[in-house]
Amino acid sequence: MFKRIVAVLLCIAVLLGVSVIPASSLSYDAGMGALREQWESGEGPSVVGFNIDYSYYVPATTEPCPLFVFMGGAGNGTYEGKELNATDFPYWSSDEFQSSAVNTKGMYLMILRSPLPFYFDTCPLEPMYEAIRDFADTHNVDKKRIILIGRCLGASGAHRLAVNYPDYFSGVCYLCPRTRISMSDAKTLSHMKIWIFNSYLDSYSIFPFYALPSWINLLLFTKVRKNVRFTTCVKAPRGGGILNHEMCRLVEKNFTHDVEKDYTGLSTVDAMGKLITKPDVIQFFTSGSYTRVSSSSEDGLLID
Repeated sequence: MFKRIVAVLLCIAVLLGVSVIPASSLSYDAGMGALREQWESGEGPSVVGFNIDYSYYVPATTEPCPLFVFMGGAGNGTYEGKELNATDFPYWSSDEFQSSAVNTKGMYLMILRSPLPFYFDTCPLEPMYEAIRDFADTHNVDKKRIILIGRCLGASGAHRLAVNYPDYFSGVCYLCPRTRISMSDAKTLSHMKIWIFNSYLDSYSIFPFYALPSWINLLLFTKVRKNVRFTTCVKAPRGGGILNHEMCRLVEKNFTHDVEKDYTGLSTVDAMGKLITKPDVIQFFTSGSYTRVSSSSEDGLLID
């Protein structure tokens, strides 16, 4: 009886022209303004006195999809409703980037806002974690693929979340991190996919203080060497008044649309020292273990 009701409702939806699947996303060429208009606003549950709000994008599919959570640096969208305009990460909501994910038909995307007076390096962890967990529980997120991306102090927040909730996250992307992965941390993260981005001449996220020791510790303890990557350069585009601190553009554009030409001495290697000639952030973090989905021929419902 239930199957008949579902079939009838689907038929009615088709006849009335009602879409039962979210609308298709836009092309990269539509531009950042149009891509940002696809995003919505949300907020996590209140924990320890406050909650975390965020912008998010829902992919155009009913199947489970990976979730990428982005956290900006100091001053990047700390005022309410500004986090979406403080980054070009919304490029990932374009058709081209959505379709490049592996073993899925799209990606859920979140941009958390760091509530003043906190930045992500000092923001209480519980509201951050609960905002992500609540979103994943109320959307069809593939729980095997929840990935953190942090820029500068946002990388500190991503690192703190990963170390404190290592069974929940599958990977971390560190962009010009103002944090160091200790030997103990590297052991905790040894099962995850990790990618570090840092310029040798970054005058704020200083290479020998943060990225280099983190990389060495990852080399010592990672369980799968191909699951760890390091992107470096001699010179990065100047941005935000900080010299050589703009490695984030490589991730925002996923190494596409000639963004690489803006970097001098750009190189990406894995933990075996193998040079990655065609780096792809989306494919790297979405490949591997995932929630398999099968389609029932009788009722058309998707089943894990």
